Parts: sequence; C-alpha cells; structure tokens
Amino acid sequence: MIAVEELLLKGGDLLRRGDWSGAREAFAAVLAGRVDPACEAAAAEGVAAACWWLDDDAEVVGRYEQAYRCYRAVGDDRGAARVAAWLGNHAAQFRGETAVAQGWFRRAGRLLAPLSEGEEHGLLALFEGMAARMLGDCAAALELAERAMAAGRRVASPDLEIQAMALSGTAYVGRGQVRRGMRLLDEAAVAAFAGEVGEVGSVWIPACYLVQGCEQARDWERAEQWCERVLDFCSRFDLGSPFARCRTHYSTVLLWRGDWAGAESQLRRAADDLQARRPRFATEAWARLGELRRRQGRWDEAAELFRLCQDLPAARIGRAELLLDQGDAPAAVEIAERALDGLGAEHRMERAAALEVLIRAAVAAGRKDPLAHAVAELTEIARGVDGDAMRASALWAQGVQCGALGDDRRAITLLATGVELFERARGPYDAARARLDLARALAVNGRTGPAAEEARAARNTFERLGATGDARRASGLTRGRVGGALTPRQIEILRLLAVGLTNKEIAERVTLSEHTVKRHVANILTRLDLPSRAAAVAYASRADLL
Repeated sequence: MIAVEELLLKGGDLLRRGDWSGAREAFAAVLAGRVDPACEAAAAEGVAAACWWLDDDAEVVGRYEQAYRCYRAVGDDRGAARVAAWLGNHAAQFRGETAVAQGWFRRAGRLLAPLSEGEEHGLLALFEGMAARMLGDCAAALELAERAMAAGRRVASPDLEIQAMALSGTAYVGRGQVRRGMRLLDEAAVAAFAGEVGEVGSVWIPACYLVQGCEQARDWERAEQWCERVLDFCSRFDLGSPFARCRTHYSTVLLWRGDWAGAESQLRRAADDLQARRPRFATEAWARLGELRRRQGRWDEAAELFRLCQDLPAARIGRAELLLDQGDAPAAVEIAERALDGLGAEHRMERAAALEVLIRAAVAAGRKDPLAHAVAELTEIARGVDGDAMRASALWAQGVQCGALGDDRRAITLLATGVELFERARGPYDAARARLDLARALAVNGRTGPAAEEARAARNTFERLGATGDARRASGLTRGRVGGALTPRQIEILRLLAVGLTNKEIAERVTLSEHTVKRHVANILTRLDLPSRAAAVAYASRADLL
C-alpha cells in the first residue's frame, strides 16, 4: 500500500511540473496492480489528466469515466463531480459535443449542490464559462468567470482565480470592451508566468486567451511582446495541440507584420500537428492559410482551403474577399452579410473583419444601405479599442464611404490619415490597400500626379510582399489612368451610378442635365461593350476603378 501511495504522490508531482508522460506512467503503474476503489479512482483520474495534454482522447474519456464510477462507488461525490466537470470540459473544448458537455456539467452541479464550497465549485463555473464563450455567449461567460474568480479567492486557489481572470478578460474583448479585457489578460498572464499558479497546466488558459485577445483586438504591439514568451513556454512543456493552436494565432501577427514566409511556416506546422492530434482544430490553420493564398493571388488554392473549413466565420470572410478579387461584388456582399448574420452582437471584434469586406463589396456593387450600416458599426467598434490598427480601419471605411458618395476631398483626408495609422501599426498590406483607395480618390479629384505616386508606393509594397493580384491592380493607377477607355467625367458618373443613384440624382450631383447623364451612361455601356448598368458596376469593380 505504501508503494501505491508513493506512486500516486509521484504522479501528482509530475503532473504539476508538466511531465505528462512520466505522470501517465506512474499512475498507470498503480492501475496495473490490485488496488482499492479509492486508489483506482485517483490513479484513473491522474492518467486522464496526463492524457489530456498528450492528446489521447480515448484514454482521457475512458479513464475519467472509470474514475467517476469509482468515486461514486466509494461515496466521494466531490471527486465524482470534479471528473464530471473535466469530462464536460473535454466534450466542449475538443469534441464540440455541446449536449454531452452540458449533461456532465449538470451532473457535476447536482453532486456539488449539498457540499461545502471547494475548488470543484469554482472549477465547474470556469469550465461552464469556457463553454459559453465558445458558443458566443460572452455575457454568460463573464458571469461564470466572476463566480469562478470569487470561489478561487475564497478557497485560496490562485490557479483557479488566475484562469478565471483570463476567461473574464477574453469575454470582455469579445464584447468589444477591449481595454478592460486586455488589462485583465495582461494581469492573468503576468501572474501565471511569474509562478503564482501551482500547476504548469494552469498557465495554458491565460497564455492562450491572451494571444487570442491580441488577435481579436488587432493589438499587434502587445502580441509581439507576449507571443515569444508564450511559444517558448508551450514548447518547453510539450503542450501538444494547445501549442499548435498558439502557432495558428501567432501566424496572424506575422501575416499582419508582412512576414508571410514566417506565417506560412507556423501555419503549416500547426496544420500538420493539429491534423494528427486534433483534426477539428486544423480548420483554424486552413482558414488562415487560405487568406495567405488569396493575398498571394493563388486563388484556386485559397478557394479549396476555404472549402475545407467553410463553416468558420474566417473562411466565409475569406471567400467574400476572394469573390471580390475575382470581380463578383454582389456575391461578395451576400456572403459577407451571411457571415455577419452568423456572428451575434456579442462577437463585436469578430464582426469587424466581416464588416470590412462588406464595405469593400458594397462599394463595388453600388449598394448604399449595407455600406452605411457597416461603416457605422465598424466605427463604433473601433471606439472601444486602443491601438492604431482599428482606428485606421474605421478611418479607411469612412473615407471609402465618402468617396462612394462623391465627397472626394473628405475621402482624401480620411484615407490619408488611415494610411498613416496603418503604417504606424506596422501593417504593410492594409496600408497598401488603403493607399490604392487614396490613389483613386486623388485621381477622381483630378490630382493624377499624387494619385500615381500613392499607387506606386502601394505597388512596391504588394510586390515586396508577394501580393500579385493587388500589385496588378496598383499598376494601372501608377500609369495615371483611371479606366482606360473612359473619360474622367464618365468615371465620375460610373462611381455615382455604382452607389445606386438614379440619372436624375447623378445630374443634380454633377450639375448636368438628366438627358446628358443618360447619354453618358449609354456611352459608358457602349465603350465597355456591356449590357446593363449593373454589368458596368461589376466591370468597374473587376477593373479596380471604384
């Protein structure tokens, strides 16, 4: 019996230190002999805990269920509730089995109800909050995180309190309360890395949520300060699929900074690792790799990658961008709107990317209503975010809207400031795309020299990055032409037509007779050999004239 107790103590110590294989071996040695149900329960729970980090799903479920039965057999409802909570967490986080997760959570809650408060009560609240966050219910996640934090303080469990603080932070970020959320995430990460937690595994949630929060908030400076430390920690303790998921999120930082080779390296390693360990999460890497391929002009590959993960919001947004690249603005509007429909109001930061592509598509398709609503919402989201990247996005959106409505002078001012902020945030690709919009506004305003200069700067950036499609679009403007066969007046009318104005409304805007505008529209269709006004707008989008 002494040997069994020593093995259980050894396994527990190895778990706390992050030696998952050693812990598994120690606990398995206990199960290999004849032991009483209480020792069997503890050993089975230990094997399951180690296998959770080793990505051995079958062993996790089997051993936790074994532990649950043993704890129930000996009347240890606290132990049974603890492993029930872990079974629910595993079902939610790694299998997406919401009903199974809720069943285990409810069972754990029923077992804990008559017991005095312990760490298990807070653990259950933490896991339920994490599941709520995955489903997009940030309000429930916040309530449960607060409950878990309070329990952690009362039972003197820093591991529980710090993990719950991180959950609270990521829920605030998801709701658009970014400043508050990121402060909590910073604090949780500092405490975890400083050694305030008793178990290595307790560092994972603060570290993972911090990287995700930086990505959502586009706080690239904060991400750079933290990511190297997070990745180093993950690699030192062989965190398996959590490490691969950190690589996936880190790739977005590299993509933003213009290190596309580095982003591809991280994504390929993450995708291979996740496909082998957790196939369900490989789609996250595929969606980001699809966006990289789209930017590189490798459209067929991008389309296939987006197809593999078509249910993810990131893949839908990527498909909308791809359709817009290919000139199908109406379809891009439709997909962007569907992506937004699938993201509730609680997903404020995730909605930002969908709003951006909707704005680009709405301008190209001449759709006024979605444009106005999208710009207003994106601007509101940016107000709650610290950092140049989101402010730049909001200014860009306002500038594009002004240009679509014919207010080119205002558009130029807003777009120029947006470019400056994108560059200050060290986002070369987004800065170059905003430069192209600035070049168009300058050209329509008759300032062809500055327009060509901005277009050349954008083209040089695109070529350096390897963004071949964007580089081709920039090349037309570098030669000082906006539309080739069309005159400046015809391009001006085409742009107003694109935002849905009637001939009468266009005539009032440009101070011409309605008859003259009608003749201009007819000449545009003739010169472009197009059958309709809608076809002219689609052509303008493909030719990058809007």
